[in-house]
Amino acid sequence: MNLSVIVTVYLKEMLDLSRDRRTILSMVALPVVVFPLLFAVMSKFMGDAEKKAETEATTVAVGKAPLPEDFAAVIGKSGLKRVEVEDVATAVRENKTSTGISVSEDRKLVTVYAEGTRQSSSIAAEKLRTALGELRDVKIIEKLQAANLDAGVLKPFVVKRENVASERKMGGFLLGSMLGYIVILLMFSGGMSAAIDLAAGEKERKTLEALLASPARRTELVLGKILACVTATYATALLTTGSLFVSLKSSALDMKGMEKLVGKNVPTDAGTIASVLLTLLPVAIMAGALMLTIALMARSFKEAQSYLTPLIMMVIFPSLLGGLPGMELTPVLSLVPIFNSSQLLKLILQGAAPMLPAILTNAANVTYAGICFAIAVRSFNDEKVLFRT
Repeated sequence: MNLSVIVTVYLKEMLDLSRDRRTILSMVALPVVVFPLLFAVMSKFMGDAEKKAETEATTVAVGKAPLPEDFAAVIGKSGLKRVEVEDVATAVRENKTSTGISVSEDRKLVTVYAEGTRQSSSIAAEKLRTALGELRDVKIIEKLQAANLDAGVLKPFVVKRENVASERKMGGFLLGSMLGYIVILLMFSGGMSAAIDLAAGEKERKTLEALLASPARRTELVLGKILACVTATYATALLTTGSLFVSLKSSALDMKGMEKLVGKNVPTDAGTIASVLLTLLPVAIMAGALMLTIALMARSFKEAQSYLTPLIMMVIFPSLLGGLPGMELTPVLSLVPIFNSSQLLKLILQGAAPMLPAILTNAANVTYAGICFAIAVRSFNDEKVLFRT
């Protein structure tokens, strides 16, 4: 086996891939453009929607019967404008007012109405509930004082909730939940176009026969093709990861509530990035070799797409499951492909990756990658697969 021949085939395939618009679009343009654009659009629309909801959260529906004076004062304190209606619930439901209030005759039950699908209604209802809560506390204190009792008996101690998770762990929690799913999915999607072009594309262009007639051995040809497919797959992972990190550090942190979830510093230290890239490498080899093997069985580009699309769908579930909160990377689950990588990526970003599951995950993925690599080589040497009619 001649290494220089393998390198020559590899460079030839990479040159062909660079000329293919579909491959460039799925491998480069989509990962690089989608996240900055997505987060920029989300930041703008979420900000605009919140400002609009705050502006619209101004009215409260009341019935025709006069409200008790103290409750009427609460509405004024909350900054809401009273609107008299026949039916309070209907007025809120039909978006005639932001929220509504009704008080029972014995004044023991106060109902605040909100339309849960409208942000403005939820904001107005929360304002009203806050003001009513303050009124309730005042009335309790007044009754205790009238009975010569200490108001402190109602609140003997204060419960304080403190999050002991580090800023790094909080930052990695949200990022890790989405990184595995998004990166692995786009990695397979980006590598799919390359695999199809390197296999079924060669058949469709009638260039495979000329390549096989060259002095290069079959093994050298297939190794060059596999390396090109793995490079395209891994390059997609690199670009997707980099784009996601940059997007979260810029546009995403401008969104209200996002900074609290992600933290002020998205974990981008050299050790974390190196661990992420090393985790993705065997997955990229496995994905590239497996997709090339499947694409070799197709006679045309369209047929290869129909073969590989179910594979992409099969990847979605374990990668999504691996990013869900509450899932733990046990030694047994470390052997489940795709899921193990998605889960390990989340733990790496949180700085809490246990040693044994991490070793088992990478060892299992290297093994799976080797198996897929060997199957791809064998398939390329099988005339029945290569010239299937």
